[in-house]
Amino acid sequence: MKNKFTKDDAYAFGWKGLDGLAYSSSDDFDFASVATFDVTGRHGKTKTTVSNRIYYIIKGSGKFIIAGKEIDVAETDTVIVPKNTEYDYSGKMRMFLVHSPAYNLNGEINLETMEGK
Repeated sequence: MKNKFTKDDAYAFGWKGLDGLAYSSSDDFDFASVATFDVTGRHGKTKTTVSNRIYYIIKGSGKFIIAGKEIDVAETDTVIVPKNTEYDYSGKMRMFLVHSPAYNLNGEINLETMEGK
């Protein structure tokens, strides 16, 4: 099992308004995975059926909408989104994300198109 992950190990992901680096996946460690990313727009309304998500705001500010509740966020804030909970976020911020258990694409549901992401 691998215990250390560096930027050189990471792979890029993203879409309009979000550019990220995934440092690990379920292939590395199935109990958790981590990523960093820059948000310059909106994530899009979604939920995951697999993992809880823990977001740490490294810099910047924005807004999360979790189960219909708006939450303003700024540097050093931490946000937890339980699995099976609708959420979205937007703003200009850099975040660190922990998925627990590890990220699984098959568990992602895009609620705006009602298709898997």
